[in-house]
Amino acid sequence: MPIKQVGPLGQHGINKDLQPQELADNVWTDGANVRFRDGALERMKGEQKIFDTPAVTPYFLQPYYTNTTQYVIHAGLAAVYADTYTGGSPSRTNITPTSAPTGAVDDRWTGGVLNGVLVLNNGKDAPWYWDRGAPNKLVPLPNWPTGWVAKSIRPFKNVLVAVGITKSGVSYPHLVAWSNAAAPGNVPDSWDATDLTKLAGDLDLAEDPGLMLDQLVMGDVNVLYKQNSMYAMRATGGTDVFRFQRLPGKTGMLAIGCVADTPLGHVVLTNGDVVLHSGQGTNSIINGIDRKFLFKTIDSTNRSRSFLVANPAASEVWVCFPELGKAACTKALVWNWTDKTWSIRTLDNVTYGAAGQLADAATKTWAEQNYAWSDATFAWDENELSQAQERLLLCSAAPLVVAADVTGTRNGAAYTSYAERTGLTFGDPDLVKGARGLRVRVEASKGTKIQIELGGAMNTEQAVSYGAPFQYTVGTTENNQVDLFAKYKFLAVRITSLDNQPWRITSYGIDLQPAGRY
Repeated sequence: MPIKQVGPLGQHGINKDLQPQELADNVWTDGANVRFRDGALERMKGEQKIFDTPAVTPYFLQPYYTNTTQYVIHAGLAAVYADTYTGGSPSRTNITPTSAPTGAVDDRWTGGVLNGVLVLNNGKDAPWYWDRGAPNKLVPLPNWPTGWVAKSIRPFKNVLVAVGITKSGVSYPHLVAWSNAAAPGNVPDSWDATDLTKLAGDLDLAEDPGLMLDQLVMGDVNVLYKQNSMYAMRATGGTDVFRFQRLPGKTGMLAIGCVADTPLGHVVLTNGDVVLHSGQGTNSIINGIDRKFLFKTIDSTNRSRSFLVANPAASEVWVCFPELGKAACTKALVWNWTDKTWSIRTLDNVTYGAAGQLADAATKTWAEQNYAWSDATFAWDENELSQAQERLLLCSAAPLVVAADVTGTRNGAAYTSYAERTGLTFGDPDLVKGARGLRVRVEASKGTKIQIELGGAMNTEQAVSYGAPFQYTVGTTENNQVDLFAKYKFLAVRITSLDNQPWRITSYGIDLQPAGRY
């Protein structure tokens, strides 16, 4: 056999659905902390602490902007803080309301920004808003009906919409209620659906027996999610104010926060799938990563702590979930909506994520960088993203708030990135193949170190065995040649990071020689 070229290595991503021997040569069968985009396999960047260490475990993040300041709001169970950068230094304001929140871990925070006003809701207490005036604390949302609580409150156009409502201890699981329209810079003055001088109203969407969970705006429509169905909420411009339409299919949402907005539509984690829809029917997008992997790995007790978040800079949605026996999210399945590839990211007990703008000072201090000066792939004072571009922000039980995809470590700690392909047959599963080395095409800074292993198995039931690893050093390894040997029917290749440097691999060539049928 001649040298067999394998690539582009980022075309398909990871596929845990089919048997390895049934896959194309450039499909990966496992990996962690790598992504597949622009035709290449690349190491995911790490995470960098922003602001001071939180005084409480944060369970919610909400970017919030004024004309002069970029805030990141983080909320614990009984306290809420507003972080920002003033004069290049982190600054924190305690905005906890006088009557502190009383929710538990599974009382999920919701909210958003209505007409420039921050609104927060924890599903346990009456909602609050923040106008940044004295005493600079969250205050109860005025005109909110006495005795009401809601699972989800979010802005839509110039009203607030509430779902999953309980009135004085009595649950109304199918009810959606909306406020009167609010003037710019103000909150609604009424939720009274009986006042015909106001636009406030409510409606039971009880056609489907599932419970109402959450909502997210999609363009000009607010999509309401129940456990097994979805409804579109559209403004009519008439006396009915809003029109409601059940969307096609029997697809709903797993838990509050399990939806993310993308240019292609909403990505939703359901009770047994990950789907994409734009209001015209859903399409499963998880086939390549194997939905069985997700739903047999997710912790059944704490599955409601899962969430979805967009990483706009990388055109990704992260499906974050707690693995078996874990109380917070320890893994994310990552979908790239441009390249349509799936990858896997390990997480450090993440509790929530959000996309938002971040002050330049938060990620540019030299002390926080993890690359050697001589090996840095950026110019000093260069910022990969502008301040106007949204970054992925994560909070964790550490407690910690970090910006993702900005350094080579996780807040100073090294992490491993790897990609593995097993079951390589090169078109003939019955032929024993002798592999005499690889020639790898790597894009990285000089001195970057990558470990490459070659191995295999003689049948599909046998565990993969690897030989001694080869350390590939960019700029030093002669002719990009990896001198390894393996002799199997089903070959395997594994690539692992050995330092904190970023790298991309576009393809590799493998020197094959037939060695008979036995």
